Amino acid sequence: MAKGQFKIQKLMAVGTSNPIVAALTMGLDDIIQIANISKANKGIINTTNFNIVQNLTKAEKIGLRICGNINLVIDNLNKTGIQTQSCERCINLPSTDGLDDIREFLKYCKQSLQELVKIINLFCDTGCTNPRYDKISIKLREHYGENNPLFLLVKHDHDDWLKKLLDLRNADEHPENNIPTGKSLYYDFDINWSDENKKWIVEMPHFFERTSVYDVIKTSIHNILTFAEEINILLLEKHMPTMVQICKVPDDQQSRWGGRRYITQLKPPFYPKGEKSE
Repeated sequence: MAKGQFKIQKLMAVGTSNPIVAALTMGLDDIIQIANISKANKGIINTTNFNIVQNLTKAEKIGLRICGNINLVIDNLNKTGIQTQSCERCINLPSTDGLDDIREFLKYCKQSLQELVKIINLFCDTGCTNPRYDKISIKLREHYGENNPLFLLVKHDHDDWLKKLLDLRNADEHPENNIPTGKSLYYDFDINWSDENKKWIVEMPHFFERTSVYDVIKTSIHNILTFAEEINILLLEKHMPTMVQICKVPDDQQSRWGGRRYITQLKPPFYPKGEKSE
C-alpha cells in the first residue's frame, strides 16, 4: 500500500456523547435511510444535518464558556462583595472574559437555522434560502394546511423564540437599522446604588433590549436542537413505508436507545401475531 493513500481528518472535537451530535447524526440516520425519498435527497439531508451539528456545537462551546465566565464573576462577587473606592464614589465593575464572543455565538446559531431551511425546501419549496421562518411558515400553511403539525411547530417557535434570536443576530449584522442610537448590542455587568432599596443592585450582562445574555445562551442551544430534530421528523414521517411509523421514545427509556428521542417500528397491524408494540 502506498504511503498517504488514505487520509484521516478530525472534523469536530465532540463525539456522539454530545446530545447534539447523537440526535442529528445517528439519531436520524436510520430514519432517513428507511424513508421513501431519493438517495440524492438522503445525502443532502445527512450532509445538512452534519453542517447544523458543526455550527451548533461551535455555538455551544462558545456559549458554555461565556456562561462559565459569568458564573465566575457572580461567585467572586458573592465572596468579596461590591468593591468600591474613594468613599464609595467609585465602583470596581467586574467584567466577563470572552463576552465579545457572544457575536460568534449568535452567528453560529443563525447558520444552524439557515442550514435547516435546505431540508425544508427539499419537501416544500418555500422560496427562502435565509432563515425567514415567518415567510416559511406561511408557505408551509399553504402547502400542508393550517392544522398541520409542521406548520404549527414553525409558527409557534417563530413567535416564541426564533424571531427574538434572529433579531439579535440581525442587530449585530445591521446595527444601524436595528440598534437605537447610542446603544450597544450588549452590555457587561453593571452596579448601581438603589436609594429605594438602600443597597447595591447588580445588573447581569444583557442585550440592548434587556434580554439576559445568560438566558439566551442557555435556552437557544436546546431550542435549536429540538427544533431541527422535530423538523426532520415531521418531514420524514410523511415519506415512511406503509408499515413503518416513527415513534417518540419516552424520556425514561431513551438511555436504552442510545439517547435517541425518535425510533422507527412496525405499525401495530403489521406486528407478528401475538407481538405487541412497546
